[in-house]
Formats: sequence, structure tokens, C-alpha cells
Amino acid sequence: MMLVEMAKVEILGPKEHFSEVVSLVHDLGDLHIEEVTHAVSGDSLVERMHVDKKSQRDRDQLEDLLVRVRGLLKALTVSGGIVDRRLYQSSYNEVWNGGLAGSVSRALEVLGQVEEKVSGLAAEADSIESELVLLERYAPILDKIAPLARQVLVTGAFEAVALRIDRRYKGALDDIASGLKDLTGGQTQIVSTDIDEETTAAILVFSRDHSLEVRRYLTDANVSQIKLPSEFADRPFDEAHDEILEQRRVLPARLKTVRSELEYLSSLWFTRLSAIRDVLVDRTEEISAVADFGQTEYAFVITGWIPIEDFSKLESRLEGRFGGEVMVEKQEIKPEDMADVPVALRNTGMVAPFEGLLSISGAPRYGTIDPTILLALFYPFFFGMIVGDVGYGLVMVVLVLWLRAKYKDTPFIQQATAVLGPAATMAVAFGFLYGEFFGNLGELIGIVPGHFKALGMTLPFTRTNEVTTLMVIALATGFVQVALGLILGMINAVRTRSWSHLTERSGLLATLVGFLIIGLAYAAISAETAGTWSRLAVATGALLLVVGTFFTFKGGKIVGVIEIVGQLGNVFSYLRIMAVGLAGAIFADAVNEMVLILLPKALILALLVGVLLHSLNIAIAAFSPNIHALRLNFLEFFGKFFESGTRLYKPFQRSKGEESS
Repeated sequence: MMLVEMAKVEILGPKEHFSEVVSLVHDLGDLHIEEVTHAVSGDSLVERMHVDKKSQRDRDQLEDLLVRVRGLLKALTVSGGIVDRRLYQSSYNEVWNGGLAGSVSRALEVLGQVEEKVSGLAAEADSIESELVLLERYAPILDKIAPLARQVLVTGAFEAVALRIDRRYKGALDDIASGLKDLTGGQTQIVSTDIDEETTAAILVFSRDHSLEVRRYLTDANVSQIKLPSEFADRPFDEAHDEILEQRRVLPARLKTVRSELEYLSSLWFTRLSAIRDVLVDRTEEISAVADFGQTEYAFVITGWIPIEDFSKLESRLEGRFGGEVMVEKQEIKPEDMADVPVALRNTGMVAPFEGLLSISGAPRYGTIDPTILLALFYPFFFGMIVGDVGYGLVMVVLVLWLRAKYKDTPFIQQATAVLGPAATMAVAFGFLYGEFFGNLGELIGIVPGHFKALGMTLPFTRTNEVTTLMVIALATGFVQVALGLILGMINAVRTRSWSHLTERSGLLATLVGFLIIGLAYAAISAETAGTWSRLAVATGALLLVVGTFFTFKGGKIVGVIEIVGQLGNVFSYLRIMAVGLAGAIFADAVNEMVLILLPKALILALLVGVLLHSLNIAIAAFSPNIHALRLNFLEFFGKFFESGTRLYKPFQRSKGEESS
């Protein structure tokens, strides 16, 4: 449960080896670079490096090429390009091994081969898509207007405009026609039709001699005119309609052709361009990193953090390349440095996916306990304890397996299902313990075995009949986890040398145990099973409360004393395990009762009700218990020991054939 142990290192060497050392460190990809402003203080002769003018020009050129390559990838990604891993690896190595000049040359060569073609096709596809959207907007209106346009004759001495009017004001057309006839001396014709239930369209034909007055009249009357796209603006409406119909017929075929050409180019170039993009990113990062390094008049200084287990590899590579001219040495990590040590998690197997879930609360502080394995244990346990149904759990397991098979190449789905899979499995396990299969359906159809004694209790444990026992189990679970959290908090306090926290956590643990002892003693007294030991237990519990309160106040002042009550609330918060789980079980039983009432007279309806309501309960069971299981872990448990780190371990590394964005 330890985080990756880090070493603080410093690399020193003559400036003539600087570029080679940076390239070697970048290639190894293990060193988290520390900015020289953080690493150097006081009157040191070491100053921050600056990117020289030539390197700035190189970086500007790389960034310009990167913009162009990403633009092409965006166009090709739309067509569904897929990375060929072997081709990607060989392409990356080919471009990288040519050095900076070779990388730039290869990028320019490829851009010269494909940029104009891809950009042209992408621009044409965008243009066609935009035009189709525009035509789709006008087509329904013109479909209605075109027959009107054929009813009127528009010669060179006349022009026409289309109007759109709310059907509620359709009667206003007569007033408009009358007003325009007076204005034009009768040289006006208007025909109309309803477009839909809310809109009426009309075509107005008038003499060109009165064009200005008519248009001003329509504007003053607040009449909405239908304006065609600019390319059709001077065409008669019926001709424009025919042309739009033709464009709507032709353009989709052309768009399909363009997309096919892009897909073909994608199959040829997407993987190579992806490799070039990553090389350009890596080259740019190498130049940009210079500003993080230090220098004296004749030497360079690189400081950073590296996992202890990787230090010997860095040391041997530098020794093998430069002999004794470039030195690397570990530096002492002082207490004031602890907050700046980058944090790395390195869990394996089934625990690794839970690192993503842990990121909700951030990475733990360096030197403290890595709680990932605890989350991997307790989250599925609480989820299963709440859901506790074989049928529901099996449905979730099947869904998880289907998602993993369906989305093999989707990292988020793979990680999420790796977390939900154990949780669903625990739901099945607790379902056997509770004897629940879609609620009490298993009992109703006779597949649940009879009750038997095991481990001092009757199994299956029917939680709907054992509410008090379930409540006690939930509280006991809460006590154990909260107490464990306080113990871990004490361990973290020792590791970080935070003696006030150690004192406070010790006091809180003592008061928690004191409350437990007193509670058990009074429970025995109320059950009339107490003997002389009960008075001793109460006295012991009271002593723990007094001593614990003293140490809590000493370590945490008044806030610590308030936390004494808060931790009791934390323990009682675990009753949600009982409440939420019991609600789901009762709902499932109620669904089965409804189905029994409907049977056998309404078989189809009974099946429909059963499937729909159980599906609803499964959906609720997949969501609500997740929230509560996470809350119990992150708030009640982690709150007792977890300390967030300030920096994540981000090594200076290149992709080396790894997929990147």
C-alpha cells in the first residue's frame, strides 16, 4: 500500500553534451523535470536556461507543421481512419531517427504529397454539407410556392417577391393587395396558399417601376419576405425550385464520392500522419523543456524526480554514453521538500483500474498510504452488500461482459467495467447470503434451499425479516471501517511526522472505542444479561472518552473535539447500507406479489409488469448503491486518513510509438 518511492536527482555536465543528454533523458522517459526556479535558491551561480533564437525558430517551424498535420488528421479522422500499430511504430522510428532536420524534412515531404488533395476534398465536403443544409431549409417552402409561381406570369417589366404570413393574419393579405393596387395603379397581382397549419405563403407580382415603393410598403407593414440563397436571388421562383430539386438530387452523390476519396486517403496516410504528429509533438516538447533547466557559464544542470527503481538505469545509460563527463547523483529529500514530491501510483492486476476511481479525490500525498487497494476491496463489498441479489447481480455481470466485448478499444469503458465487474460479482455473492433471486422469486419457485445454521447464524439471511440484525451489521461495518481509517491516519501522521495529527487521531480512536464499550455495556444491561463486568466496562469506556477527548483537543483543538461527534455520525451513516438495500429488496418482493396477483389470468400482463419493474429496480440498483458505496469510502473512510498530493508524477517522455492525441 505504498506509493512509488521517488529519488531526487541532479544531472550535471558540460554544455557541449546538453542536447544529447536531453535527448537521452527524453528517450528514457522516467525523469519528472523540476523547474530550475524551484530547484535552485539563494545565491547559487546556477541560472535558468533560455531557448536560443535558432531553437525558437525550430520550435515555431515545428508548431506550424503540427497545426497543418493536425488539420489533415481531423479531416481524415472524420472518414474513420484507424491506426495500424506496426506501421505507426515503424513510421515513428523512421521520422524520429532522422534527427530534427530529418523530422522536418519528412513532414514537409508528406504534406506536399497529401495536404492540397486532402484539404481540397475536406473543404468541398464541408461546402456540400452546408449547401445541403441550406437547401433543406428552403425546399419545403419552395415546394408550396412553386405552384403559385406557375400561376403568375413574370415578364421583364415585372418582378416578384414571396411573402410569409402567420395564418392568424391571413385576412391582412386582402388589405395588402388593396394598398399595393392603389400604390401601383393596379399593376399588382397576388396569389397565396397555406404552407402548414400556422403559415401562409404568397407571391406578389408588381411593376418594376414601383419596386422601391412596394418594398418600402412591405417593410412598413412588417411583412416577412422569403429571401432565396444569393445564387437563386435573381431567378423566378419556379426555376429556383427546379434548380434546388436538382441540387438536392446531385449533391448527395457528390458528397458520397468525396467522402470515399477521403476514406481512401485515410487508409493510406492516417497512420503515417499520426506518427509524424507525435514526432513533432515530442520534438517541440524537447525544445520547450530547455526553459526548465539550469546552467552556469560552462555547465548545465537538470534536476527532477525519478522512481528509485529506475535510477540505476538512468545512471548506467549516462555512464555508458558520456563516461564520467556527465554525472547524476541522488539528493537528500528534506522535510520541506515532501509536499513537492510528485506522486505516482503503480498498482497492478484487478487493483489498477481503481486508480481512475481514486482520482475523484485526487492522488494521495507522497509518503502516505496508497488507498487504491482499500478502495478495490471496500467499494465492491459495500455495493454487493447493498444490492445483494443473485438475479440482479447476474444481469449486471452479463452487461459488464457485453460492454467489455463490444467496446474492446474504448479505454474508458474497459476501465469502468473493470471496476463494476467486481461490484456486480459481490452483488451475486451477497445474493446467495441473503437468499435473494429477483427478490423472493427464488423462494417462490423453490430454487432457494431451506435455512441452515452456519457461522453462528441462520442462512440464507432474509434481510427483509431481520431488520434489526441488518442494522447492527451495518453499524458494526461502519465502526470497523472508521476505526481502520483512524489507524491509517495515525500511520500517515507518523510517516509525515505530523505529531499533532497523530495525537488527534489517537484521541479520536480512543473515544470511538470508548463509545463502543459503553454502548455494548448498556445493551447488555437493557437485555438483563449484564453482570459485574458491565460496571467495569462502563468505567473503562468513560475513561477512554476522557483520555481520548484530552488528546483530541491537544492535537486538533476545538475542531478536533467537534470531530468526536462527527465520527459517531460517520458510523451511523453506514445505516444507509441497511436502508437502501432493504428498500430495493422490498421493492423486488412487491413486484413479485403484483405478478402473482395477475397470474394466471393475465399471463402476458404479468410478464410485462415483472420485466419492466424488475428492470427499473436493476437500473436503480446500478446507480443508487454506487453513489452510497462511493460516499462511504470517500467521505466516512478516506476522511480519517487521506491527504491529497499537490503534484502528479509526469515524466519527461516521448511517445516512442505509443498512441497520443
